[in-house]
Amino acid sequence: MPQLIFKTDLQYFGSIHFVKTLMENRNVVFDIEAPFTKMSFKNRMVIVTSQGPLMLTIPIVGGRDQKTPIKDITIAYDAPWNAQHLKSIITSYKRAPYFEYYEQSLHTLYSNKPEKLVDFLFQCSDWLQSQLKIKWDLSLPHDQVHLDEVIKYHDPWVPKNYNQHNGLPKYQQVFSDQLDFLQNASILDMLFCVGGREISKLWAPPIK
Repeated sequence: MPQLIFKTDLQYFGSIHFVKTLMENRNVVFDIEAPFTKMSFKNRMVIVTSQGPLMLTIPIVGGRDQKTPIKDITIAYDAPWNAQHLKSIITSYKRAPYFEYYEQSLHTLYSNKPEKLVDFLFQCSDWLQSQLKIKWDLSLPHDQVHLDEVIKYHDPWVPKNYNQHNGLPKYQQVFSDQLDFLQNASILDMLFCVGGREISKLWAPPIK
């Protein structure tokens, strides 16, 4: 019986539901030929601030309306978006119980300035795997995989509806004394509030 492989988009750190899907399946191929689509999590993530949800967007050259394959999308550095994203993350999560364990490596990650969006997304994916102590397949074997072995997975939760997902566990968010719980934010929110070890216990399949 052929091994099933999930073929899906790359996301900027990904929503909690998206990363849960990756962790539970592991055999994942990221589709770098997929066209860039506006209002997706390919270059966006949602963090939780004292004012509520904040969308962080990586600017791209040519604007968001293009249909270029994501592998060819170039990051725009007209403004220091990476420093701004890091500052927003630190401001929002410096009180989170596990944030100190990840802060230094985040500084290193956001000091990088890759030309292509896909390169930065792979760096984010590598960083996340390191913190969760889990490995999913990052190869791109389009020519090696038989079509009957591939499940094309399209995450239904996008920026316009991500917070409507209500099947995920609740946990104490940083500003829970001020705000209602925000469902399905970026995995970073759960990582900083709960810790990578606890997330792995929830969703990592047993090693066979």
